[in-house]
Amino acid sequence: ILFLKGAGLSLEDAIKFWKSEFSKKIGAETFDKEHAYNIRHRYGKEGKRTDYTPYSCVRIITGPTPMAGDHHGCPFKHHDTSSLKTMLQASSCAPKQVAEILELVKGQHFQIACQKYFVAMHPGAQAPQINHPNAYLDNSIEYYASKKDEGEEKA
Repeated sequence: ILFLKGAGLSLEDAIKFWKSEFSKKIGAETFDKEHAYNIRHRYGKEGKRTDYTPYSCVRIITGPTPMAGDHHGCPFKHHDTSSLKTMLQASSCAPKQVAEILELVKGQHFQIACQKYFVAMHPGAQAPQINHPNAYLDNSIEYYASKKDEGEEKA
């Protein structure tokens, strides 16, 4: 919830998105009763009206390990080596890049591994300082916007 909020997703769009996702497994009425309040709460519209911010990399890395069936956390910290290697290979990382990233993970350098992954996924990019998942997203958007601009200049 908080990552998408940090990416600029409005409360209304967040509720629509999560309702459509949750409704695949539970009914809309159950979603409204059990989950919509939590989303509004995270956006500061319910409860004590605290406007929560997305978690930083440090908080995610040092926080509780996601449980089975959860879909959050840092892949470099929380995936086992085999799953991470499969993910890296599926995302077209070169074998040398996969080995470098896995070595960093082995040494518990999760954020540097993330930076290496960013460079692998964004050819020609400089390794940005990534201390927050939304910073990764912002840097990626900036990279692709610059590539679009370069393409328009060549046309």
